[in-house]
Amino acid sequence: MKKLGLLLMIGMIPVTAFSQRAAKVWESDSLFLKPESALYDSSKKIVYISNINGEYLAKDGNGFISKIKTNGQIEVLKWIDGLDNPQGMALFKNKLYVADINKVLQINTNTSKIEKVYKVDSAKFFNDVTSDANGDIYISDCFDNKIYKISDGEIKVWLESDFLSMPNGLLSRKDEVLVLNMKSRTAFAVNKSTGKAYEIFNGIDNLDGIVPDGGNGLIVSGAWQGEVFHIDSKGKKKLIIDLGKEKIAAADIEYIAEKKLLIVPTLNKTVIGYHLE
Repeated sequence: MKKLGLLLMIGMIPVTAFSQRAAKVWESDSLFLKPESALYDSSKKIVYISNINGEYLAKDGNGFISKIKTNGQIEVLKWIDGLDNPQGMALFKNKLYVADINKVLQINTNTSKIEKVYKVDSAKFFNDVTSDANGDIYISDCFDNKIYKISDGEIKVWLESDFLSMPNGLLSRKDEVLVLNMKSRTAFAVNKSTGKAYEIFNGIDNLDGIVPDGGNGLIVSGAWQGEVFHIDSKGKKKLIIDLGKEKIAAADIEYIAEKKLLIVPTLNKTVIGYHLE
């Protein structure tokens, strides 16, 4: 779901020490309706939560975006509503970009208005969104094995490749876009200029959210089994949260490094906050 960070150079950067403990610090009220993605807006000190609120891929107009505080308190439950299946989100300045089946919505966070809709009739399932320092927006089409790009006010296919296998989570990092593949259980880094790619890790089911850990590593989620992993700079995996026994999903996560706060949408009725110690 959306983030900026330092370039991941596998095998060239020393492993950064990272805690292996995650302590639950809050759980929101049970008012959300299939919360799918979380995204922190540092300028406003709030977190956006996308709510599917209906059947997956149904164009029912039930979806909405919420705003919560970093302590889990709901500020506005239905800040932006009338959406279909809002999923991943990205932020560039005061523009929030939301994936919504075959549309990407551009929302002005100052006016709380949808000011532009990028629609692709042939798109099958826009899933995640990430932005870079130039204001370019990348969107995964999970069911059509494509990645789109919004640049200069236009949306076009940016990447089609054999290594794309139900691409879901995206993360922009300097010259690369990191891509999580749900079907092949792999993660790749793709050069923005050349399109050349290399694998950075593999072996996690239902790959969904991907965020920087505040250092040289990553935090990723395996949605349906409720797992959250830390990935170090060499691609080594470490399970840090396992919600499987509670039958809780871990969808498109967010991590606020300065607060050491990991936010987990559960695709049910709540959002959970963890402090990474």
